[in-house]
Amino acid sequence: MLYDDVLKLIGEFGLYQKLLSLPICSQPLSSAMLIFVSIFTMATPLHRCKIPGYENDTYHQQNDYHGYLINQSIPQSSSCLLRNTTVDKYGNMTSVEYKCGSWVYDTSMLGSTLVTEFNMVCDDDILKNNAIMLTFLGVVFGSTIIGNLADRVGRKPALVISNIVFVTSAYLLVWSPNYIFLAIARFCVGIGIGGQGITTFILGVEIVGPSKRRFTGVMCNFSWCLGIFMVAMLGYYIRTWRYLHLAAAILTSQQLFYYFMVTESPRWLLTRGQLDKAQKLIKRAADVNKTIVSDVVLNNLRLPEQPPTANFWKLCSTRKLTARTLAIYFVWFTVSVTYFGIMLNLKFLVGNIYLNLFLTAIIEAVCYTIVTLVIDKLGRKKLICGCYSLQIISLIAVIFILLYVPPDLNWLMTLFTLIGQCGAISSFAIVWLWTSELFPTELRNVGTGTGSASARVGALVAPYLELLSKLVPGRFKEVSPFLIFGIICMVALVLMVCVLPETNKQKLPDTVGDTERLKHGFGETRDIMNGKDETVEMLGTDSKC
Repeated sequence: MLYDDVLKLIGEFGLYQKLLSLPICSQPLSSAMLIFVSIFTMATPLHRCKIPGYENDTYHQQNDYHGYLINQSIPQSSSCLLRNTTVDKYGNMTSVEYKCGSWVYDTSMLGSTLVTEFNMVCDDDILKNNAIMLTFLGVVFGSTIIGNLADRVGRKPALVISNIVFVTSAYLLVWSPNYIFLAIARFCVGIGIGGQGITTFILGVEIVGPSKRRFTGVMCNFSWCLGIFMVAMLGYYIRTWRYLHLAAAILTSQQLFYYFMVTESPRWLLTRGQLDKAQKLIKRAADVNKTIVSDVVLNNLRLPEQPPTANFWKLCSTRKLTARTLAIYFVWFTVSVTYFGIMLNLKFLVGNIYLNLFLTAIIEAVCYTIVTLVIDKLGRKKLICGCYSLQIISLIAVIFILLYVPPDLNWLMTLFTLIGQCGAISSFAIVWLWTSELFPTELRNVGTGTGSASARVGALVAPYLELLSKLVPGRFKEVSPFLIFGIICMVALVLMVCVLPETNKQKLPDTVGDTERLKHGFGETRDIMNGKDETVEMLGTDSKC
């Protein structure tokens, strides 16, 4: 008897799983807070060079004399240059502009930020981008390395290690004395985010039955939205970056107690041959769910033929698994680079930064709600293909709008950008769940972790794709990034249709052999509710390319 069969006896989503899901599904809240708090703590306010010899210089004009000094010393529309004007004995005036070494900032909106404290402006503005990039690099590192560790030593140990790194680094950020310390701390925060994110997600998927995976696989994204709301609220009331970071760190400290709040995955224990420990956890779950599981059932639990060795290279152990691994990596990369590419190239959200953040959270919450309601009805593959089609249509529409639509109809560009953003957000939610169901238990953490790392690479690549537009001549210069995004989305759509299988309501594969038996049609789902193993063709025969 397989573990999924036992879950149907003790309850696929009973009280035990619900209690365990509370800390698991709350984890994205902490990650969102530490990621999005940078919107305020790493913000670059309006600034200009400090007037030499004026001790109490401020960004805004204090009086008429101060305004005169600003007009004489600061070149028009310049934030990085000073002007020195001299008059010789013949009355000839000479004006020389040069770079300055100190600045004054407009603190009326954002107050104190890391940029203002460490002067990451002008020639040093790249330091801000590097600090943000180091966080994403940390996420890549954490998703890959700790994801592999979780498949080797267990979900719980990897989660505990990630949480300790995450919370410790969050507090260290508050007391950053210099830029080097700040960069290292942000990299460590990224490691914690990557490690805990992938581990808690996989743990949540593995503790529930096949028909209930959407609750832990998709609905946990709502706590991500809550984290965005909390950052907007904290940022509005706390305008000093150290206090803002401290508030975020305090609100994430509960993760230090996850050692007492979560258990190991019985599914992982079974794949490692630890039958006794798995039986104890199953009995505990049955007791909490007020169900009965007999010793005969527990003793008949079927184990893999041999204890597997979790290894990244095993993802490429067969031709079919290799193709699916590369395809899902490209899907992760594409959805990420498209989402961030649209956001970086279309600055359609103008106005109050706090209101914009609230609106972003609302859009994401609506998308997650729709995905949660329809993902079991339509299936993973059909739904994500629809979302990708939505992205492609919106990108094509933006291209035509930029080329042919007059400026007074630019609201159409905003509309189609929002539609594309919704498609990308929904695709993110689906691909998390889909990936966890594609890989076997022995490789689920490392497979999903490296897939997530591919998305982080996409986030890093997106800004550089914008630079390609400078190499394109003529009227197509402005639309070239969107043309690139549209092409890679089409390639990803073809790969999903031809290579990747549907996993909706199917039992989670435990071994590579189980994964091999998954077919790549649109509609194969097993009638798990009635305990049958039949194939239901929702869209006709198995599609092949």
